[in-house]
Amino acid sequence: MTRAVLIVVVLAPWAVPLGAQTAPPAKPAQASGNAQDLSSQATDPTAALMSLNFLNDVKVSHWDNDEGGFEFEFKPVVPFAAWGKANILRVVVPFQTAGPGEEGLKDVSIFDLVILPQKWGRLGLGPVMRWAESSGGAASKFLIGPAVLAVHPLSKRLNIGLLNQNLFASEAAVTQLQPIVAYQVGGGWALSAGDSQFTYDWKSGEWTSLPLGFQIGVVRRLAGQPFRFFINPQWNLAHIADEDKSTIVFGVTMLVPSK
Repeated sequence: MTRAVLIVVVLAPWAVPLGAQTAPPAKPAQASGNAQDLSSQATDPTAALMSLNFLNDVKVSHWDNDEGGFEFEFKPVVPFAAWGKANILRVVVPFQTAGPGEEGLKDVSIFDLVILPQKWGRLGLGPVMRWAESSGGAASKFLIGPAVLAVHPLSKRLNIGLLNQNLFASEAAVTQLQPIVAYQVGGGWALSAGDSQFTYDWKSGEWTSLPLGFQIGVVRRLAGQPFRFFINPQWNLAHIADEDKSTIVFGVTMLVPSK
């Protein structure tokens, strides 16, 4: 699967721009086939756009360890309605093939947010859960807690916001903060903060992840199907032995707009 993703990414520059096609105006709660609309929704975590994300996470270096590494991640996003409310379900399934620590399936997380429209933007509330890898040394294998998301559109091109996830167990307490910043350049191109997770461990009393980076992506069509291709270099400023120091995340997202 990883080779297929790499081939698709290489072919991206020769894909047909979605903007070259004529598409009807998009409804507020739905996705259209327009490249600009799809790019805007793909970078908005509150948008009701189903997507299948395939990420290649290249670990260029680790703190106190020059060894590289590689991790493949599958991140499906499934919007649905329940009890008259819009929901966004997200799942993260990482698989490590090289690098420090055990290879194989890593921590799997899942969270569901109920999207509540506000005068200033959109608010998301819901539970988040994580299952630690069975071969890992974590004292708690299952963590659960609340997640809160807020997105505010400053303009038609710029969205800002924050995603807060909190995970607790008898032997663990972790808070994650993800800034939401996405600017639509035009023609399906967008600059954003990407998947930057600032992580604080309450048990050890320290930040374990302080990523600095950016993401650039573009929406294109391959064989009639819309995809988003992106690259996201990151540098982790938190000095933790054997943790990621510099990484390059690149991948492809299959977009499944509603009809």
